[in-house]
Amino acid sequence: MKKIIITLFALAIMLPAGAQMTPEAVMGMTPDLPSTAALLNYWKNHNDPFHNEYPNSDLLNEFMDAWNAANDQIQDMQAKTLAPGMQKNAMAGKVAGTNKTAGEVAQMSESEAKALAMSSMQGRLSSMGLSQADFAKLQSSNLSDEEAKAMASKVMAKQTGGLTAKDIEAMSHMTDEQRAAFMQESGLGESMTAKMNADKGKRASSQKQYQLVTELISLGQKEHSLQQKAIGMIESARKDGVALFDRKYRAADKQHREEIDRAAVVLEDAIGEAAYKAALARLHAAQSAWFNNMSRFYTEYIPLYRDAVAGAMDCCRAQLLPVKRQHKEVMEKLYALTRSAEYALSASVPFEASYMYFELSEKITEFELEDELYKE
Repeated sequence: MKKIIITLFALAIMLPAGAQMTPEAVMGMTPDLPSTAALLNYWKNHNDPFHNEYPNSDLLNEFMDAWNAANDQIQDMQAKTLAPGMQKNAMAGKVAGTNKTAGEVAQMSESEAKALAMSSMQGRLSSMGLSQADFAKLQSSNLSDEEAKAMASKVMAKQTGGLTAKDIEAMSHMTDEQRAAFMQESGLGESMTAKMNADKGKRASSQKQYQLVTELISLGQKEHSLQQKAIGMIESARKDGVALFDRKYRAADKQHREEIDRAAVVLEDAIGEAAYKAALARLHAAQSAWFNNMSRFYTEYIPLYRDAVAGAMDCCRAQLLPVKRQHKEVMEKLYALTRSAEYALSASVPFEASYMYFELSEKITEFELEDELYKE
């Protein structure tokens, strides 16, 4: 089974194009599903023991020719519109922990990239109130309790504007008046107020980013659930088909197949024209009975399977696509807020639903159940 959930890289290869190209346009390029009657005729043509002629005998090959042609057209078109814009946004996005864009980093030498990584690490450590020596100690396995407490105190002081664990311990034994006097005399009141004012905008931005990321996670969960729902429709239809066969057709199928085997032995051992004709007629009758039984099964099963494929595709169109569009909007907000390359490919997200719709249509060619019906 082809991967339904494709990567962004694969999506960049497969997406459609055109001045007004939309996910709905991709869905519109998908060949129409064959009718239940056409699928049944196809099965009869390929399984009729008497080789009768049925219409649409090349139905599935014709469908796949149309499907592959649409797929080729999608690939040819996408490179002219969507992919260049996505690449431009990605190259303009900032690499996490730096003030450099992905495009700028891509042009750096190995030594420059290493220097940038070191500078980024130093910046993150400095924002926490730690040094490279502190970081080395944190990485070691022999950090003492006192050293750990000292580092925690340094981080606290950096984040609060000077307040340390020692100050908290000292103030824990003071009255409210004494604590107020201590804060004023030590300068902590002024430095902590200044820190809070300086971080006000940053805190608001961080809170907004947290809310958006949380929303993105929630949307991701909805998308996964809907993707599984669509795939599950087809899987359930196949299981229901096997159950239908077991319930209504397997017993007769076994009898017919056994009779075919017996008739074949009688035909092989027949001596004389009359015996041969009688044995051949017996074999043809058994084959016809088997074929008629299976035709009745597929007459009942094919509509169930086709409805499942159509339903799975509709789930992508009517349910998954709106959630993917919400996902795109949230990514755009995060990109505007952070300028991070991580959120630069938002334009691709809705097309994930349309391409899943396109790929699921191919499942119509897998309507036959012989492998499941007769597996060991």
